[in-house]
Amino acid sequence: MTQYLPIVFASAVIALLATPATRWLATRLGMVDHPGVRKAHRAPTPLLGGLAMLRIYRLNRHLRREVRECRIAEARFRGLVEQSLAGICIIQDDRFVYVNPKFAEMFGHTVEEIAGRLGPPDLIAQPDRERIGESLRRCLDGETGGIRHTFGAIRKDGFPIDIEVNGETVDYEGRPAIVGMVLDITDRKRTQRQLNYLAFYDPLTDLPNRALCFDRLGQALVRNRRRGESFALLLLDLDGFKAVNDSHGHKTGDALLQAVGRRLKGCVRESDTVARTGGDEFVVLLPHLQEPDHATLVAGKIILALAEPFLLAGHECRVGTSIGICIAPEDGRDIETLLGHADAAMYDSKARGKNTWTRYRPALSNGKALKVAIMEWSDEWCVGVPVIDDQHARLAALLNRIGDAVKTGQEAERIMALFDELVVFTRHHFETEERLMDQHGYADALIHQQTHRKLVEDLLGIQKQFDSASLMLSLRALKEWLCKHITESDRPLAEALVASGAMPSQPAPRAASA
Repeated sequence: MTQYLPIVFASAVIALLATPATRWLATRLGMVDHPGVRKAHRAPTPLLGGLAMLRIYRLNRHLRREVRECRIAEARFRGLVEQSLAGICIIQDDRFVYVNPKFAEMFGHTVEEIAGRLGPPDLIAQPDRERIGESLRRCLDGETGGIRHTFGAIRKDGFPIDIEVNGETVDYEGRPAIVGMVLDITDRKRTQRQLNYLAFYDPLTDLPNRALCFDRLGQALVRNRRRGESFALLLLDLDGFKAVNDSHGHKTGDALLQAVGRRLKGCVRESDTVARTGGDEFVVLLPHLQEPDHATLVAGKIILALAEPFLLAGHECRVGTSIGICIAPEDGRDIETLLGHADAAMYDSKARGKNTWTRYRPALSNGKALKVAIMEWSDEWCVGVPVIDDQHARLAALLNRIGDAVKTGQEAERIMALFDELVVFTRHHFETEERLMDQHGYADALIHQQTHRKLVEDLLGIQKQFDSASLMLSLRALKEWLCKHITESDRPLAEALVASGAMPSQPAPRAASA
């Protein structure tokens, strides 16, 4: 830059002398001629030269400081952009005129392969290409202030990714351009899809869960009210599943549930719904029912399909199913009524020897079948530690009292009071178990205590949703909750206590009295 100082100096002198103030000063000092001023009063010229040099020095120092600050700021900004974890690009004339390394890495290219060579259409997936292209055009034409989109894109290796872009219009080298910040949201989208799936599908069987079943049942009722379409509801409870689960283990039990789900789907149409509502219980919804007999035909088909043995992990497993059938609108015009009637019919099937189906009839609502316990307590639920078994029987009795209150149409306040009693006794039961674990040094005490906290949260969650969700489905969720607690948590605890000699094993029949 120093080679230009003479030129800068000369230019500055000329500019300085051209100003009115400098000419006036020079005239006063006699450095230049001016009309009406005598030359005899001229002052020596070195003073003007000194002033000019001082002015030039200050301008030069200020210029150098500004250049240095601009270079520092540019370096900092470039460093931030180049090292940014977000992709940054500038789009002009349907081309990327600049991309940072992260942007190029995101799409599997190098910076040189994209900048000046590729445009948005080269990276955006075909289904979104027209939509994003139109949005970019409108933004550059000033119709919108910026862009904010998510879309599918294709990497250089052909792998599809999900992209989110935010950008706005700027002036770049005298012409409009779009500066955009780009994020790869593939993992976020995948996680969201997984969460949505888990919210509506059973992860074990890939069947709709209680929430989705409840939603589709509601849709069927809406179609019935609007167009008069009949539909059938089949409530299934597997017979003999617990024996398989206890004999061959949970992995075989899970494999059996998956196999049952596949066979059930093979018995219905694509438009029908097969849902797992909890444990070994399933619901089949048959919309667009032309004839009531079609529901009984499907029920018979299901019984025959499940009668065939299942070969799982080298074990031949057999189960049956008890089915309750009700048809809308003849057997009910709301969800609670339909589920209650299907539940009564299902228990009638069990009372008549299991592995059969029953079509709901009004007599069942006033008969014994409706009062069958939600969870029948028997020796098979005993874990071998008397104090734990007694408390489990008490929990089952409380659950059955809640079920009776729901089925007999008692007031909500009474049902909630029974629920509160169940929560209180559950906490007492868990305190008893934790005291036993402390006394006898149970190795997995911490894990068991964490399970207790999770079970309490689950119980409170069921109680909170009791008013908004189906009461019958909530009752079945309660049964599943208690069964899960006994089989997955307390049975291993009891086995450890008995094996260590800390507790005597005294299995005995126990009645689930309230």
